[in-house]
Amino acid sequence: MTVTSGIERPYGSVPELVRAPVGVTASTINYFDIGTTPLTTVTTTIYMASILLPANLPINQIGTLVTVAGTETGFWVALCDAGRVVRAVSANTAAATAGLFNQSVLPTSGVAYVTPFAGLYYAALGTVSTVAPQVGAMSALPSVAAASGPPIYCGTSATAATITPPPVGTTLGVITGVAAAEFYAQTL
Repeated sequence: MTVTSGIERPYGSVPELVRAPVGVTASTINYFDIGTTPLTTVTTTIYMASILLPANLPINQIGTLVTVAGTETGFWVALCDAGRVVRAVSANTAAATAGLFNQSVLPTSGVAYVTPFAGLYYAALGTVSTVAPQVGAMSALPSVAAASGPPIYCGTSATAATITPPPVGTTLGVITGVAAAEFYAQTL
């Protein structure tokens, strides 16, 4: 059990930087906690996975571990605060590739989003596809109640994903806890 920022988590939440991929500053789960069953995304769904971040951390990229690229017309990532407000977002891509797939979340100004406080944030993944992309995830939590918190560890947003990522400042819909939705996302 890990306790960070007063939030109890039943699994590791701060990456073991010695074992994390090069350049990773934080992740939703430890890289070596990724299970053998990937998260198979559902088209037009936004997945949300909790991530604990320190204050003053610049976020330039967010990455996922794509295990099967699928056939997508929409694949984007975002960083949301605990209130589900989009703080940094990538452009849409229709070319996700298998492996660690990092996407820039820098705005046109080129200035990284810097976390103003330490605590709970969410990595968001939106997909639109005809053949579902799959991403690395940890084994399912014991129950939906375990995912539903408080705080909510992982789940899906009530907002539908489209090929147009939500603009910075958008509040995504309420998160419904899903026991098997704690996907691996990393910040760089």
